[in-house]
Amino acid sequence: MEHYLLIKVEGFKQQDFISQCMKKGIPLRNLKIKNNIEMTLKIKSDDFDAFKKIGKNKYRISIISEGGYIPLLSAIWNNKARICGIFVFIFIIYFQTLFISEIRVYGYEMFTERQIRECLKEGGLYEGCKKSIDIEKLKLYLYDKIDNVSFVGVNMKGSLAEVKIVEGTINPKKVDKSAPCNVVADKEGYIYRVTPIEGIRAADTGDYVNKGDIIIAGTVPVNSTAYGQPESSVTERYVHAEGKVLARIPYRFVYNQNRYDIIKKPTGKFFYSFDLKIGDKSISTDDIFNPFEVSTVERVKSFKGVRPFPFSFSVSKVNEIELQSHKRSKNEIKKEVNKLVRQKIKEKLPKNTQILNKSLYFTNKKNIIEVAVMIESLQEIGMEQEIIFGENAE
Repeated sequence: MEHYLLIKVEGFKQQDFISQCMKKGIPLRNLKIKNNIEMTLKIKSDDFDAFKKIGKNKYRISIISEGGYIPLLSAIWNNKARICGIFVFIFIIYFQTLFISEIRVYGYEMFTERQIRECLKEGGLYEGCKKSIDIEKLKLYLYDKIDNVSFVGVNMKGSLAEVKIVEGTINPKKVDKSAPCNVVADKEGYIYRVTPIEGIRAADTGDYVNKGDIIIAGTVPVNSTAYGQPESSVTERYVHAEGKVLARIPYRFVYNQNRYDIIKKPTGKFFYSFDLKIGDKSISTDDIFNPFEVSTVERVKSFKGVRPFPFSFSVSKVNEIELQSHKRSKNEIKKEVNKLVRQKIKEKLPKNTQILNKSLYFTNKKNIIEVAVMIESLQEIGMEQEIIFGENAE
């Protein structure tokens, strides 16, 4: 950071001038000889007087520019407002890091994100709060306020707070074995197998049952053996029906698949854009200047302010792409549909469901291929239903 001068020397016999400088012990740096009468070089500012005496009236010496700490300090002194602005900006950035600017919640299924965020806010964690929050205290509050939670994790990454909720399994209610009940179907299907443990089988294999139909009856006929009663007299006793009921349940899903795929091929050309949002107002250099007809935007870096500074700044990479059309084969479509079906089974069917059969049917419709999927599943459908006596009995 020493103070140096960039000098232009004009005159003849440049080699003699350089030799005299070396004899006087004046170091010359970045020496560039442009032609027979002009050269540029750098010297220390302390050597300038001695350098000028060597040149005398034979050479024309001009200072092109200065460098080092003195010009830097001079520039800082002459731009006080700019320097203050930089310090204020650095202070704002540092101030923002003391607060939580974003909260992400993972792992919830039984609750909505809004419910989780309301509990977090009540516990002291919200956008704009200080990062010095007591995390252990927050966890205890969540365990107390949210039912059926087995684990709560809170991880701070800069101004981002990640909250992970792990829900526990719901313990089934204890069944009163002394209460009379029937085993009924909890959904429609075709009876595959009935294994009664207690009670009378009321549905045969292959029968179609609706939700609520009795499959194992808890009303058991008993031949009376009481004295004075005829042998043909039949009475009833009520038991707590139990057993396993398996049923074949069909499902039909329909998926529309494009005959052609649009492939996005990068050309290798790109530029960076800057996005600034203050309150409801936003500006992006990508909207002002984008030489590409088709492009994709990839977020590279972002910074989000919090109260009382509602702004965000981000840097994005804009890549130019070419769109190409590709005709999909039947195997490609089948592979994609099977992937969608697996996801649908995971979402809609119980975990212990067994898939007995799966068939795909393709129908061509212009540029769309309709794929109908037929699935035959095997599920347990038995559900205990209490037998009601008296006026409420149907």
